[in-house]
Amino acid sequence: MLVRSPFCIGIGHAERKPKMAAPMRVAARAISLYKDVTIVRSVSVLPSVSGKVLMTSQLNQPINIQPCRHVSFINKLTADQLWKGVLAEGSGAMRGARGKRTKKRTKRDLNIGQIIGEGRDAYVWPGLNAPVMTAGVIHRIQKKDNDPEREQKLIEERDAWYKMKSKRLKRQRGWTGGTLGGTSLGSPDPIGNRKFEDFEARVLEVRNVFNMTANMGRKRSVRALVVVGNRKGAAGFAVGKAQDARTALKKAKNKAVNVLYYIERYNHHTIYHDIDVTFQNTRIKMRKQNRGYGLQCHRILQTCGRLIGLEDLYARVHGSKNPLGIVHCFFKGLTKEQETHQQLFLLTLCPRKPSSSCSC
Repeated sequence: MLVRSPFCIGIGHAERKPKMAAPMRVAARAISLYKDVTIVRSVSVLPSVSGKVLMTSQLNQPINIQPCRHVSFINKLTADQLWKGVLAEGSGAMRGARGKRTKKRTKRDLNIGQIIGEGRDAYVWPGLNAPVMTAGVIHRIQKKDNDPEREQKLIEERDAWYKMKSKRLKRQRGWTGGTLGGTSLGSPDPIGNRKFEDFEARVLEVRNVFNMTANMGRKRSVRALVVVGNRKGAAGFAVGKAQDARTALKKAKNKAVNVLYYIERYNHHTIYHDIDVTFQNTRIKMRKQNRGYGLQCHRILQTCGRLIGLEDLYARVHGSKNPLGIVHCFFKGLTKEQETHQQLFLLTLCPRKPSSSCSC
C-alpha cells in the first residue's frame, strides 16, 4: 500500500515490525530542511494494520508543506534604511564611477494621493476611509454628502501641483554633461544704488589651475569664465580666480558687469555683414542670416549671442577651441570688425577711417 506522504517512508512487513517513531523521524528530518515552513493539514499516524504502517490526515489528504519566509528586508528595515539603499548615499557609491556625476536624488512621499474613495463620486468605504463601527452601529457603503466647495478645492490642488511642476520645468539648465558650463548665476550684485536686474550671468568655464610656488609648492585654485548681458546689445565677460568655485564665480560675475561692450545689431536680431576675425590661434567665420534661422554655432557662441540679443547667426570656429580665446575672438569681431551701414557710408565719403574729428 502506498503511503500518502510527499516523502518516501517505506512499507513495513509482518516479520519486521517497524517502530512507530520511524515515520515521524523521517517527517521531522524533512521538515528540518526548511527553517520556516507552514503545515496546512494536521497529520495523524495510525497504528499498524496487518503489519503495515499508515500515515494519513484528518481529511484523508496528503500533507501539504509550503515553505515561506515571514521576515525579509522589506519589513525588517526601516524606511530611512530602504531609501538610503535606493539613493546610494553610501561612501562606496559616491567614490565609484557609476552615478558619480549625477544629481542627488531626494526622497519621495509615496503616500501622497493614495486616498481610496476620494474620486469624482466620493464614497464611504468602511475599513478604508471610514471606521467600521461607531457607537455600536456598523457603517455601510454609501455616498458622501454633496459638498459644493469640494470640487473647487480639488481644482485648486491640481492647479497648485501643475504650477509647481511648471516651475521645475522652467528652471534654466546648462549644457549637456556634469560641468557648470551654461548654467545661470542670476543678476550681478548691485554696486551702491545701482542695480543690474536686467542683466543675466552665465557660466562658460570652470577649471582647476595650479601654480608652483617656492614656499607652498603646487598651489591649486579655481578659474571661472563668466559672461553677462541684458539681451539688448550690452554684454561683457571676465575671469575670476579663488580657492573655491563659488567665490570664483561671484568675482567673475561682478567683474564682468564693470567691463561692458555695446554691440550693434541689424534689426535687433543679427549682425550687419559677414565677419572673419582672428584672435591668436582662434579664427571665427560669422555669417549674417535671415530672421528665424536661429543660432547655428558653437555652444559658447550661442550663450554669448543670446545674452547679447542675437537671434540669427551662423558661425564656425577654426583652430584653437580654448573657451577664453573663443570669447575674446567673438567680442573682437562684433566690436572692432563689424561696421554699421552709417559707418560704411562714411567710409565711401572719407578714405580714412571716420571719426568724430574727421571734417570730411
